[in-house]
Amino acid sequence: MKKIWIIILLVFLTVPGTAQAYWVWSPDLGKWMNPKKAAKDTPEEQFAWAMGFYNDKNWDRAIEEFDKLPVVFPNSKLAAEGVYHAGLSWEEKQDLAKAADSYQKLIDRYPYSDRIKDAVKREFEIANQFASGTKIKVIGVPVLPGAEKALELYRHIVKNAPFGSYGAEAQFRIGELYKAMAEYEEAQKAYQAVVDEYPQSELVNKARYQIAYCSMLSSKKLTYNEDAAEKAMEEFEEFKKQFPKDQYALEADESIKVLRREKAAADFETASFYEKQKKLASAKVYYQEIVNRYPETPAAERAKERLTRILNPEPAAGGVNQAVGQVNRGIQKAASGAGKAVSAVGQTMGKLLTFGKGKKESAKP
Repeated sequence: MKKIWIIILLVFLTVPGTAQAYWVWSPDLGKWMNPKKAAKDTPEEQFAWAMGFYNDKNWDRAIEEFDKLPVVFPNSKLAAEGVYHAGLSWEEKQDLAKAADSYQKLIDRYPYSDRIKDAVKREFEIANQFASGTKIKVIGVPVLPGAEKALELYRHIVKNAPFGSYGAEAQFRIGELYKAMAEYEEAQKAYQAVVDEYPQSELVNKARYQIAYCSMLSSKKLTYNEDAAEKAMEEFEEFKKQFPKDQYALEADESIKVLRREKAAADFETASFYEKQKKLASAKVYYQEIVNRYPETPAAERAKERLTRILNPEPAAGGVNQAVGQVNRGIQKAASGAGKAVSAVGQTMGKLLTFGKGKKESAKP
């Protein structure tokens, strides 16, 4: 194979007009190169050459030249500088995913570079943009959601710069992303990692609150989850005990109130079901439990009304009306019968009077 390429190269070199457009194989870059685009002799020259395109805002050519530094001069201090500036150039092109890849490359390959802090900062800021809704470009068009890329970048920061300026916040934001995705169990794990790995961070209290808050959200997911709701209330109560003066203590109070209202409402539905099934003893137990445990909730007032109805049943309105109807019909029937009797008596008396009168008339001479 090599012989074939050598023959082709010789043909190009010997044919007039092609000598100025020949290509050579670069072992360093692993591809055929036009000598006009070959790397300069020293890293300093190559970096200066790339910076010329960077300053002229020729981002594509700048990226191409910066990329040669880590390949041709991997042990030079300027190799990391080239990777960093390639990332900056990608940012200028508004391709944040490729910019982040450059910063990841710098952090992974050159952990002792003076640019590490700058690269972590840039990576963190790009992750925030993806987490906020910025989309990933495909063939220059922003089409893919950036949440997964944001998670990747936050994890990369936590792994490679855990105790830097952005370690704790990156870990916390992992929890925030999972919470936004309704993956509450994963979110709780991420928040717990903030508590465990960064105990001195100012984010610890906030993470503890979010752990309880995710339990509450989990209880509302699809259908009411009583176990998750109970766990959330316990966690909020524990948070209040540990951090009574924290700004989130008031929010914990409000969340507990919401959970208590929901729990009371769920129990009321259960009690109503038993009542409809005529299982009044079971219904009474649930109604009484609501009144005793959640007296401040709207469900407690409704439960009191139901208890009163169960303990002091009233005649059904339909039965009373039916009885009244029967009495009225009896009265009407009696009245009708009496009328007929009076009429019959009247007729009989009339006949008697007429008969008596006829007798008297026939007895005259």
